[in-house]
Amino acid sequence: MVLRFLFKVFFYFTIFLIALPFLPVPLAFEPRAFKSNLPKFVGPLAQNNKLDGVEYVLKDAIVGPESMDVHEGSIYTGTVGGYILKITGNNAETVAKIGKKCEGRWEEEVCGRPLGLRFNKEGKLFVIDAYYGLNVVDVKTGFISPLVPRGVDVGNKPFFFGNDLAIDDTDGSIYFTESSGKWPLSKIVYSVMEHENSGRLLKYSPVTKKTTVLLEDLYSPNGVELSHDGKSVLFSELTKKRILRFHIKGDRKGDLDVFAEKLPGEVDNIRRSKSGGYWLPFACGRSSDSPIIADRLGEFPLVRKSLVRLLYLLGTAFKYASRYVDLPALKDIGAQLENAWVVYDLLPKYGLIVELNENGEVVRSLHSPSGKVSLISEVLEHDGYLYLGSFRNNYLGRVKA
Repeated sequence: MVLRFLFKVFFYFTIFLIALPFLPVPLAFEPRAFKSNLPKFVGPLAQNNKLDGVEYVLKDAIVGPESMDVHEGSIYTGTVGGYILKITGNNAETVAKIGKKCEGRWEEEVCGRPLGLRFNKEGKLFVIDAYYGLNVVDVKTGFISPLVPRGVDVGNKPFFFGNDLAIDDTDGSIYFTESSGKWPLSKIVYSVMEHENSGRLLKYSPVTKKTTVLLEDLYSPNGVELSHDGKSVLFSELTKKRILRFHIKGDRKGDLDVFAEKLPGEVDNIRRSKSGGYWLPFACGRSSDSPIIADRLGEFPLVRKSLVRLLYLLGTAFKYASRYVDLPALKDIGAQLENAWVVYDLLPKYGLIVELNENGEVVRSLHSPSGKVSLISEVLEHDGYLYLGSFRNNYLGRVKA
């Protein structure tokens, strides 16, 4: 009897999953087929354990130090909850708060979530918040001035989900990415699994106070960096696992080409290295010999559609229940499911950062096969160390450069 009951449950659940992509669900998730083109771990990408010696700085004292920059000897970063922190040694202090006070991660759009940040040559801190747009922060007073608020029209379309920025100190121009015009940061997993291309590369002029569209129809553009010669802007297309180069000066101004491709995972923030190259971080490094389930499901959009819809419906159920039973745990589980954040916990824990030379070629890589550090969002080379940011970890990683 028990086996018969279990068989019936399995049978009907399977039928439900098969039908799920075609049922009327209020979710505009329409995934496309794609192929993951991953490299092998050979040559400068050969596996090692150089990141396994990582030191955890401020463990359990911070959450999600996504991006970093140095000012007057201290490291500044933005964290979950909308906080801008100043880190000196093993001490951290809050210098500013973007967004409003909120109850928990499930209210991320209220809290704010600072992502890319940079100081200009005058010591002003520019921060992109996924929900509050491009801002300048006075780190002495904590005063925040919006430059390009979320929702403002840019190129006849609302600015929606800003991610990273780079500053041209010759004229103060700010180049920044809009990762998606469809999904917010809270649903970035949807954007990645859908393989959609509503992203843009934008430019803010401090002279005219206007923002212009440089490129559009991009696949989850994320990290952005100026080339060492200042003639081009490099930016990552997360879901394409590649770096594109947009020429902003010289004879090739306006041209777009591929700087690096067939990379070992999705690239987050790009930053210059001291040797004249560029550091690339990976949330989940992998080779063609060890693809993850997201790679394998690339050619099966209906399966991805079923999975996302299932998570969405489960999350919605928990969210609805939390209206009647006011428990933070219910709200958290609802957000984890509805936004597909549970996917992060299913990713293999493999840490990886890669250095490219000025020609976009891999010259070295640092691995953590044990997963002692993973989910890396940025590499900051400072004072003889490589600092490893993360959008999710509860520490700032550090290894010898």
